[in-house]
Amino acid sequence: MISAGRRAALAALLAAPAIARAQARIVRLVLGFPPGGSADFLGRAMAERLGQGLGATIVIDNRPGAGSNIATEYVAHADPDGTTLLLGGNFSHAVNPVMYRRVGFDPVADFTPIGRVCDLPTIIAVSAASGITSLGDLLARMRAKPGAWNYGTPGIGTPSHLAGAMFSRVTGLDWTHVPFRGGAPSLTALLSGDVEVIIATPPVVLPQIRAGKVVALSLTTAKASPVIAGVPGAAEAGLPGLDIAGWYGLWGPARMPAAIRDRCFAALGLALADRGVQERFAGEGLRAWPSDGPEEYAGFIAREIPFWAQVVKDAGATAE
Repeated sequence: MISAGRRAALAALLAAPAIARAQARIVRLVLGFPPGGSADFLGRAMAERLGQGLGATIVIDNRPGAGSNIATEYVAHADPDGTTLLLGGNFSHAVNPVMYRRVGFDPVADFTPIGRVCDLPTIIAVSAASGITSLGDLLARMRAKPGAWNYGTPGIGTPSHLAGAMFSRVTGLDWTHVPFRGGAPSLTALLSGDVEVIIATPPVVLPQIRAGKVVALSLTTAKASPVIAGVPGAAEAGLPGLDIAGWYGLWGPARMPAAIRDRCFAALGLALADRGVQERFAGEGLRAWPSDGPEEYAGFIAREIPFWAQVVKDAGATAE
């Protein structure tokens, strides 16, 4: 949460004289996934408040593909004038540069860190038509038919993919990863019977869980989340060795002037402090997780890069 004093400081920063290009009428918020997924939900949930802080209209620019590499590379080569921002996360800046043989960007040198946005837990879920009602039930069925199971995710290198790889490593059970170009297509595949299990972010799967069409078996974190009612953590569900979750954050291209970066950070901070934005996040199983400043966020990223590199290595996950 943002304190009253810090909120006042952010407001004062936004009230400072505008830099013309950072105050352009349009600011493009680039996402690496199609509409219907967690990135799209987050972008749209905070777009209006973020735009108010910047004195601009936020345009959501969905550029799906390659586990968000297409969108990330696009922003890496954009003008650093504050009119093009990336809503990415651990997947774009810590996972993909390790998992893929080649990416068209340097996750550190080509970007200006602005601020963290929220946590990104994932849920193991099945169709209600499957008859599976618990994680223990799923594990028993997988053991009865080894190698015959698959799971859908929003794409290669996403937290969902790595959670699935870690699930296999922890349980000793092999299953086939089926990547899609976003969370919404993976959910469609689950409901149509094209995949047996999905590992999805809360904004993607919670509406269908509430509608009774999908059954949530467990989070992929060891502990339950206070904003995801009724879904146990992996330890409570019977798999204490599984504990993984991602996060979202905001970047600009490299060489963004400090004044523009700081105004973007201030606008993001006020958006995340907005009660309406927080309620929308919580309604979809996410929690705002603001940084103390761009420098603190840069340090956080620097620690996350080796952590996720080890996760990729341990999971044996690779992508072309």
